[in-house]
Amino acid sequence: MRLIYLYLTLIVSLTFLSIPVTSSALECINTKFLFDIKPGANQPSDLALSPNGDMYLVDGVNNRIIVMGKDGHWKFAFGTEGSGKGQFSIPVGIDISDSGKVFIADTGNHRIQVFDLKGKFLYMFTVKTGTKFKSDPVDVAVSKLQNYLYVSDNDNHKIRVYKQNGTLEFEWGKFGEEYGEFRYPGQMVLNEYNEIYIVDVLNTRVQKFNPFGEFATDIGAWGVLQGTLFRPKGVAIDNKARVFVSDSYMGVIQGFTDLGRFLGVVCDKDKKRVFKTPVGIIIDKDNRLMVVEMRANKITVLKILE
Repeated sequence: MRLIYLYLTLIVSLTFLSIPVTSSALECINTKFLFDIKPGANQPSDLALSPNGDMYLVDGVNNRIIVMGKDGHWKFAFGTEGSGKGQFSIPVGIDISDSGKVFIADTGNHRIQVFDLKGKFLYMFTVKTGTKFKSDPVDVAVSKLQNYLYVSDNDNHKIRVYKQNGTLEFEWGKFGEEYGEFRYPGQMVLNEYNEIYIVDVLNTRVQKFNPFGEFATDIGAWGVLQGTLFRPKGVAIDNKARVFVSDSYMGVIQGFTDLGRFLGVVCDKDKKRVFKTPVGIIIDKDNRLMVVEMRANKITVLKILE
């Protein structure tokens, strides 16, 4: 069986961690370490927050979702390996609606599954298959606009937009390097205007679109210096509309304006903070940055200070 997104694009080469992130003065966005969470996951990939602040972690290798409180204490887990209702095959991405529906990109089963906040199965739908490959959904993003659900189809280099009940509305994208094209689209996030930011992994950038798939701008370019990206994976937006991007190979997280101007590297006391394969990231209402460190099997929680 072909190795899917979780293994092809998240495995880190530790040699890259020794490459300097800057050739000049380090630009920092300082943070304060709060705590680590080690819930017993095996190569976790993504994280979402419920309306009350609970954390839902995708533990894909173990084919389950781990639920923790805001302080990181274990609550429960749900899911087992399989293709039945409530079962998973290497899930990768997750998002939660304001109404409390938990949407899971059940990657290996080529579908989206939907649960309530207690892990009860509600319904599921199959993601449309591409012309060459079966669908490879690796992330979902819930919109407040027109009940949209965005799905990144990694292998087919498309974004497919469904109603949250599973009705396909429209799609865009194809393999390529031009604006609006992708080479393995991955994780996504929406801002307050329902504009969507999509990590375009092998094009080493984040692309921004309006809610209907019209290109707006891009963030980042290939490189190993500060302000560039080598293997972007996660994306999050803070309360100042800054766009944070995790780089799994370089082990750093960088901040940009929503138009793509580089602002700084996530630091601790003006020193670059290095993570072990940072992938999914999210920022809560208290401006806490939560980082899924895949190879460390943990979540690192930081307070953004500036």
